[in-house]
Amino acid sequence: MSRESSARWPGTEPPRSGASSPSDADVIPLLTKEQTVSASAMRETSAVDPAGGGAVVRFIRRRPLVSFFLWAYTVGQVLPWSVTAAGLADRAWLMSGSVVVSTFVGLLLPALVITRIADGPEALRGLWRRAVKMRVGVAWYAAAFLLVPAVTLAVGVLVGGGPPDRSVRFLLSTLGPHFLLPLLVTFVLINWWEEVTWMGFVQARLQDWRGPLLAAVLVAPLFALQHSSLAAGQGLVPGAVLLLLLAVLAVPFRIALGWAYNRTGSLFLVGLIHAAGNATTGGDGVNAGYLRHLYPGNSNVTMAHLLAMVLLGLLVLIVTRGRLLGADTPKPPERSRRAAATAHATKDES
Repeated sequence: MSRESSARWPGTEPPRSGASSPSDADVIPLLTKEQTVSASAMRETSAVDPAGGGAVVRFIRRRPLVSFFLWAYTVGQVLPWSVTAAGLADRAWLMSGSVVVSTFVGLLLPALVITRIADGPEALRGLWRRAVKMRVGVAWYAAAFLLVPAVTLAVGVLVGGGPPDRSVRFLLSTLGPHFLLPLLVTFVLINWWEEVTWMGFVQARLQDWRGPLLAAVLVAPLFALQHSSLAAGQGLVPGAVLLLLLAVLAVPFRIALGWAYNRTGSLFLVGLIHAAGNATTGGDGVNAGYLRHLYPGNSNVTMAHLLAMVLLGLLVLIVTRGRLLGADTPKPPERSRRAAATAHATKDES
């Protein structure tokens, strides 16, 4: 990486270097040139005047990610931490409700507002288009509905052994209430909007700055920190250990999701993959997930989806040779480069 590119700040649209590397298109069918999408190009940012507005607006335009984190880790965490501090973390409806509110108020709201202020109305419309983009290849939906749950179940069986009730009737009858229902609930209320924020707003900006692989590594601990109130409900020391473990396991998790996003441009799909893993293990917070229902009282299996994503993330890393984007990724539009140059000039003058 050149000195010029390393000096870029998150949230801007630097020009691509144009350097080429071996294509991944011939490795597996999902890695096709047509599916390769540039995070910079997808953002479709509009030029905004960094000097306009008051002090808060100017700060947001210069530091969109910092502005987001200042809100997300304070205002966004008030309700979940209040429930935990009151000793009510074991009240499923209360804790789940606080997480839903936190997702919309603490994550989605600032992501949308900051996108509008920092990048303009066209960027906000582009983010929404990617959030509702459902037209992706059938193979991607198969990955979400079949591959992720299958790998997660395999890991769960390795961790928990054979389930107490192995009858086919029992295993099939629990799919509706303990997989499909939690999948629908957690996707619609949490994971969809969670990934609009973490993938569409945070990780996409960071990968424009440092590339997709380093972006996934940087986002992982930040993503884990969002779950601090849930970890704290386990006690100080166990909660700290759990949070550290989550930060480590989140790296391949973010790698796998980042790859899916860059190949499809669909935040809908990314949220669905995220929700499928949650539904296969812990559930939606109220309705037990599939593995939790198969192994009542065995908390070890609830980490199976993270371990499964570790395997899938490492597979993606090996297959793509750590690039996660194709060699033919298009450069950002000219107007985005002009907006980036204006932002840098304003920063240098301040």
